[in-house]
Amino acid sequence: MTVNHELILALFILITTSLALGYGFGVKARRLPFTTEIGYSEKQWQFLRWWLKLALIAGVLLPMCLLALDWRQTSSWVFWGSYLLIVVVQLISERAFSKWLVPSVVVPIGFFYTAFRLWQLINGFTQLTFSYLTLMGFGIVVLFWVANLVMLMVMAIPTVFVSSKSISQS
Repeated sequence: MTVNHELILALFILITTSLALGYGFGVKARRLPFTTEIGYSEKQWQFLRWWLKLALIAGVLLPMCLLALDWRQTSSWVFWGSYLLIVVVQLISERAFSKWLVPSVVVPIGFFYTAFRLWQLINGFTQLTFSYLTLMGFGIVVLFWVANLVMLMVMAIPTVFVSSKSISQS
């Protein structure tokens, strides 16, 4: 069973949604050491606006182009279709849960979905047939998501994490 099997995708979405709900309710109840808001500085917000544009290009448009280049291959449809499904579910989850629960829920959602997406890409490397052009495009997609995971760990997570001492004092 591959990572893009329907059961794996459904279980991932179910587990990640459950974790996001737990995070949101836990932060709202002040039981978890995270802030409700994302406390980025102005420079971080400027970077993030640029980063989101890059994410649209490298994480959505480029994969759609790669699918179009290999549209005759069934494996390409299965792989990129599953990849794009996970992107859409992530965006819907982030939008809904950040409005319904707490804005900072986008950080753990982004972290889990990025890690899963990298697993999909590693698995896809063995499933797909590449020309030089599609291999370069695939490599750019992988590098972007690795960089996104690093950005989340270096910039986003420290911004929403507070010490457990401050939670116990309130």
